Amino acid sequence: MSPRTQLSNNFLLDSDNTLFLIINNSHYQFLNQFMMYLTLYGREVFWVLVILFLLIFGKENGRKTTMFILVTMIILVPIGMMAKEIIERLRPIVPEADFLMLADSEYSFPSGHALMVSAGATITLILFRDSRKELAISVLLVVEAALVCFSRVYVGGHYPLDVLGGILLGVGISFVFIWKEKWLKMLYLRINNKFFKVKI
Repeated sequence: MSPRTQLSNNFLLDSDNTLFLIINNSHYQFLNQFMMYLTLYGREVFWVLVILFLLIFGKENGRKTTMFILVTMIILVPIGMMAKEIIERLRPIVPEADFLMLADSEYSFPSGHALMVSAGATITLILFRDSRKELAISVLLVVEAALVCFSRVYVGGHYPLDVLGGILLGVGISFVFIWKEKWLKMLYLRINNKFFKVKI
C-alpha cells in the first residue's frame, strides 16, 4: 500500500499476501495458458461479444440488458481509475519466475477486470432471466466472470483483496443502476424506438 493509504490492519494485508502467494505459487501447466487467455480476452473482447450477442439475438430483454451493461461500464471506468489513484496500492511483487504475465504499470486496487466483469455478470443475472435459456446464459456469464477474477491473481496481476474490491464495487454500482431502473428504462425506450422501431 502507499504511505497515503496505509492500513492499520496488518492481519488483513498479511492474509492477502499469503493467499496471493498460495494461488500464484500453485501454477499448473495445463491451466497457465487458459488463465492467460482469460486475463487477455475475458474482459474487453469477451464482453464486447456478449453485448453484441444480446443486442442482436436477445430481443427486447437483451437490448434492455445491453443498455444497462453499457451505461454501468461507462460509469465504472472513471470510478475505477479514480479509486486506483486514491488508494495507490502497488502491484504484487513476487519472484519473477512466478509471473505468467508482466504486471500493468497502473496501481492495483481495485482490479479493473473484476470491476467490469462482475458488473456485467450481475446485471445480466438480474435482468436477463425471463426464460430458462436466458437464465442459463446469465449463469454461464457469472462463471466466466468468476474465472476472470481468479485469473488476475493466478497470473500475478493482482492481490486477492484487489479482486474482492473490484467485485464489491462492480456489484454495488450495478445494483444502484438497477435500483434506478425506471430512469434507465425511459432512456432505453427512447433508444429502442429510435433505432429498432419497436412499439412497446
